[in-house]
Amino acid sequence: MLPLTTSRLMVYPCRLPLLTHIYLGNEQAATALDAYIPAEWPPEDLKEMIPYFIESLQHDPKAFPWLFWIIVTRAERTVIGNVGFKGRPDKNGQAEISYYLLPAYRGQGYMREAAAALISWAFTATPVRRIVAECDATNIASLRVLQKLGMRLGYKSGDMLYWHLPKK
Repeated sequence: MLPLTTSRLMVYPCRLPLLTHIYLGNEQAATALDAYIPAEWPPEDLKEMIPYFIESLQHDPKAFPWLFWIIVTRAERTVIGNVGFKGRPDKNGQAEISYYLLPAYRGQGYMREAAAALISWAFTATPVRRIVAECDATNIASLRVLQKLGMRLGYKSGDMLYWHLPKK
């Protein structure tokens, strides 16, 4: 079942050792994924969050696979981004999705494909009953991804839009 496979992508959940290799920037991450990791991934703001993911997995092993998944192209075996959740589902079965794609791969449907695979996994393999997301109202690309995933706009607060997708 894991990694998740789509027509063009492999989406790998990150266990603690892989996250550590990514954070340290050592070649063992590429070897573990059997993929090329571009120098621009992970971006600096994501790299700053990796210690949080590492600490979360150290203190709560059940947080795997709810945090960080790596998106790899099947044909080129290249890391192009990441997708995941902001933690384990809450007591109501709600999980919040987040994602990042390298600029060179945007606008080609990769994020919709990866996020759809992750959402499908969450709805079929876990007790998740609802996926939520937030995005800045000016982030048109992210808005389009959320719309293509079938998410519905719930409400707006300031510049942020809040989306939801119930399990069918």
